[in-house]
Amino acid sequence: KTHSVTITLSDPSSGTITREYWAGVQGDRVSDIPLNKPPTSTSSLNIFEGPSNIGTNYGTRIRGYVTAPVSGFYVFNIASNDHSELWLSTGEDPSQKTLIASVTGATGIREWNKYASQRSDPVMLTAGERYYIESLHKQGVGTDNIAVAWTVGGLVERPIPASRLSPYETTAETMTSAPDGNSQFE
Repeated sequence: KTHSVTITLSDPSSGTITREYWAGVQGDRVSDIPLNKPPTSTSSLNIFEGPSNIGTNYGTRIRGYVTAPVSGFYVFNIASNDHSELWLSTGEDPSQKTLIASVTGATGIREWNKYASQRSDPVMLTAGERYYIESLHKQGVGTDNIAVAWTVGGLVERPIPASRLSPYETTAETMTSAPDGNSQFE
């Protein structure tokens, strides 16, 4: 017998964000990332920052949801080596995302202010609301890094910590009870 149960999370943040990795990708431009192909691997990050100095010729997409701790105008920063883009949606829907910041050169690890393009215009976010966020990062050769930060009022989080993050969801969160009594996500 199958029972459907809808799960509602009272805390929208789970403390991780989803990182997709494509190996063996030539070039240093975000457009070189083969987003239409399955990634080589997928993992979870507990801070909005990828590992540094892990290799060459790869691409990543870090995506999920960020929950605003307070209402206000947020300024986002992205740092990376090589190129990167930061996209933010007006809510949870990825199709509403817009490009808010980018790096078209290379920065040091957590070097937030090398280029004007790294800093977004102020974006109004509402406390407790979840927003879809996505970074694209293309590493060519040399050192590599990717991180995303934000500031609002006196709050500065560089990079954005686990307490604000939730992983990307590809399907509706419906849980069924299998005949053996174990629960599984569909």
